[in-house]
Amino acid sequence: MARLTTIEHHKPKKKGQQVVVWTLVAMLVVGLGGFGVTNFGGGLQSIGRVGDREIEVNDYARALQQELAAFGAQINQTVTLQQAQALGLDAQVRQRLVAEAALDNETARVGLSVGDARVAEEITANSAFQGTAGQFDRETYRLTLQQNNLTETAFEQGLRDNLARSLLQGAVAGGFVSPAPLVDTLHAYIAERRGFSLLRLTEADLPAPLPAPTEAELTAWYEANPAAFTAPEAKRITYAALLPEDLVASLPVDEEALRALYDSRISDFVQPERRLVERLVFPDEAAAAEAKARIDAGTPFEDIVAERGLALTDIDIGDVAQPALGAAGEAVFGLTEPGVVGPLPSDLGPALFRMNGIVAAQEVPFEEARADLLSEFQMDAARRAIADRVEEIDDLLASGATLEELQADAGMVLGTVDYVEGVDDRLAGYPAFREAAAALQEGDFPEAVTLDDGGLVAMRLDAVVPPTLRPCRRWRRRS
Repeated sequence: MARLTTIEHHKPKKKGQQVVVWTLVAMLVVGLGGFGVTNFGGGLQSIGRVGDREIEVNDYARALQQELAAFGAQINQTVTLQQAQALGLDAQVRQRLVAEAALDNETARVGLSVGDARVAEEITANSAFQGTAGQFDRETYRLTLQQNNLTETAFEQGLRDNLARSLLQGAVAGGFVSPAPLVDTLHAYIAERRGFSLLRLTEADLPAPLPAPTEAELTAWYEANPAAFTAPEAKRITYAALLPEDLVASLPVDEEALRALYDSRISDFVQPERRLVERLVFPDEAAAAEAKARIDAGTPFEDIVAERGLALTDIDIGDVAQPALGAAGEAVFGLTEPGVVGPLPSDLGPALFRMNGIVAAQEVPFEEARADLLSEFQMDAARRAIADRVEEIDDLLASGATLEELQADAGMVLGTVDYVEGVDDRLAGYPAFREAAAALQEGDFPEAVTLDDGGLVAMRLDAVVPPTLRPCRRWRRRS
């Protein structure tokens, strides 16, 4: 660290210090007995872990010593370890260390830290490290750490961690406030609008239609622009796939299960009559009645809503059945055409209700819903059947089975594709297939890849096909 040279003293600890540490550790074993600590020995280095952060025994012993000293100073007497345990001081220390470890783990995960200059600033500003002149004194710094059984490296790392924890706690508690220039710039970019006119020109707007190109012109264009007609480098991949859609036809139809599925989703197929409703709530009955009188006198409902500082989207409660409106349901459903009723009670207070439309009751019988239910049921059954075979296919691949053997032994569908980004192939529509194909290298052993719909695919790279100029006749046929 700049300006602060790390000096470590490799002295044997004093006997008294060792006794204190191991006495504290012994108490720790008792305190953690309920947490399953049964194999304690001289090799124990930590009392626990939060994420990737270890809580070391020495840190616990030091923190407990400091807690005992601080509490003893408050009550003006020495606190024994037994008293500390009876008062729960050891548990408080452990809780604090766990909280600090959690913060340290999170700061490490997000990459939050402070630089050497910030650490040096904290050290030089600490009065405990200042000499008689009121300035930072390196010898005072060294002796103070030595008296507290700390090395400079350990102290400076602890200080760095503490500063990072403070940053994280401040961000969580108070949030980050963006600078005003940044807010103004973003707002201007998002809120500003552009006006433009669009003029579309087609071949019909030309004074004369374009003549069809001749063979010579097509050939000349082809030869002058080979890059436009060159297929990119591709991976020739052989795959063995097992997709739910391939299994559906072979699955039996369970009519009782289909009927149970229909009954479990009856609300999707049988819906009562509903109304499209807006609800405008008022602070009291008198205000609602006054607004209703104004509407009856010709004031548009929208104007009343705007006077309340609301938009129609704020008061729209969608299409609702009569029970959902409670005491107001009968009056709202009594309307045979759009209109406003009220004041009527609501969960939020007196309200006016505007009915905007009637949604007729709907009932889709089982016979009409059967086709959709069958497709859903069989696809789900196919996914489960594939999931039951994952272990079998993994075992075959682990034993060295080829993709061709997977076709024969596991009923998988074998295929080949020259894979490039954007290729038109049914498997290339799966993100997991595209990711695996992009990463596939020559010599890789096939592995089972799970697809988004529950399917499985394993693949092998057969060759890398270099960029190839497509024959001119193919483009003539397309034109």
